[in-house]
Amino acid sequence: MGNLAFRRMRGVALLLMSLALGGGCTFARIRTNRNVETLDTSWIRPGETTYAQVIERLGLPPPVGRADDAPAYLSSDALHYVSMDTRTFKLEVGYIVTPAFERTRSLPAHDILIRFRESVVCQVSRIRRRGGEVEVLEFREAAP
Repeated sequence: MGNLAFRRMRGVALLLMSLALGGGCTFARIRTNRNVETLDTSWIRPGETTYAQVIERLGLPPPVGRADDAPAYLSSDALHYVSMDTRTFKLEVGYIVTPAFERTRSLPAHDILIRFRESVVCQVSRIRRRGGEVEVLEFREAAP
């Protein structure tokens, strides 16, 4: 009789331990501002195209962050269009006691930077990141 009670207790203890420790691993990937990748900048002529023309045709850049309480994507001398790629890895150990280990990494996936001098485009650059590789898709500037 004592042996049967011990087996039941051991079985209940193993069940509780497996519930407490049986967590899992998750992976999430979020791309924001994907429309930036399809914006056409071929019509922009450094030294000719104005700030107003760029805003009229491309619209305001989508938000990517803030610096000193001002949007980091918009200023009087630059417009910054960015598509972000955020990856989150999360390991949860257990359901009852759940210490979680999480790592999040955000990188610009597609980046268009348009700089202005006296409200006229002076530089256009466009880059794409895939994996660890950075590819310059476009770089044009007006003569100083």
